[in-house]
Amino acid sequence: MLIFISGGVRSGKTALAENFAKKAAGRTYRLNYIAAGRATDSEMEERIMRHKEGRLQSEAVWRTFEQSVNLHELAVHYSKRDIIVLDCLTTWLNHEMFSLTPNPCLLSHMLMGVRRLRDSSRMLIVVSNELSFDAARYSPEVSDYIRLLGKLHQETVKIADSAYLAECGIPLMKKGVKP
Repeated sequence: MLIFISGGVRSGKTALAENFAKKAAGRTYRLNYIAAGRATDSEMEERIMRHKEGRLQSEAVWRTFEQSVNLHELAVHYSKRDIIVLDCLTTWLNHEMFSLTPNPCLLSHMLMGVRRLRDSSRMLIVVSNELSFDAARYSPEVSDYIRLLGKLHQETVKIADSAYLAECGIPLMKKGVKP
């Protein structure tokens, strides 16, 4: 099963994903967290620490993998006993797109990664930021990034069982059924 959750910055996406995962896992399945972000500045360091502390303070036990590129490689660590939260598609795309050796087929590369993680687990919950609500003008590189993220969202939602938009901490179902 694949669940996609998008929304604006600080809209409650990660908390929603973690709650879905905990409910789905119950006492039967293992909880996993793929952290695709890297601490590149003090704000990101703080956000990463806040997320880590939240998982540590949770009653649930999370197994965390920190990797920012080639997430498909992590599929070997999972089985149908695993529930995975991937946080987040936005930072994963950023790291893949602006790596020293970007993949020329980036969209297919990342969709293959999503499929592998979904197929190797009981449930994959993908979190992403919604950046297309803004009408501002950006540099060509940033515009390319936003366009690619939009396409990645569309293609991920096509293969998702459920899709949500988080607004003010409230999940708005856009596709599928509740997990």
